[in-house]
Amino acid sequence: MKTGIFVSLVTTLLIGYSAIAPANASDAETLASRLVGTWQVMEVVDTDPAGKVSHPYGEHPKGYIVYDPTGHLHVQLMRTPATPPFDAGDDAKGTEQEVRAAYDGYVAYFGTYQVIEAQSKVIHRVEGSLMPSYTGTDQPRPIKIVGDELIIEGTVPEGHFLRRFRRVK
Repeated sequence: MKTGIFVSLVTTLLIGYSAIAPANASDAETLASRLVGTWQVMEVVDTDPAGKVSHPYGEHPKGYIVYDPTGHLHVQLMRTPATPPFDAGDDAKGTEQEVRAAYDGYVAYFGTYQVIEAQSKVIHRVEGSLMPSYTGTDQPRPIKIVGDELIIEGTVPEGHFLRRFRRVK
């Protein structure tokens, strides 16, 4: 008799659990947990309101975004082909044009991040940046993760932007 009650109890618990358990393990993962890792840039594309497409870091940019499990991030992206060395042979002695080209061809910032699951959004809380206007700001990014691809895509008054990254394994 005790065995029958035990089997009934276990069966009831298993049936109850299967009703609330996710269909597979990936359903249980949050967007935040799936975002953690190193992501290599694949594509950076901007489209202005008139439909003109540009690749501000070249058609094959290089770089990474890293989201660590402690809530910190860093972003490093560069144009390809890379900016050539300064003619003076000294990074401290570039012409105004050379320095501007180097600045325009690179994005670098670090800080913390927060994922807003319900909005499929990550907020980059920028603590320091190559771009002074970014330091101390929150930079919201609409995101989706499809397999091992991170897609940051949205529309702003200046047009449409698309950033695609591949998870580094």
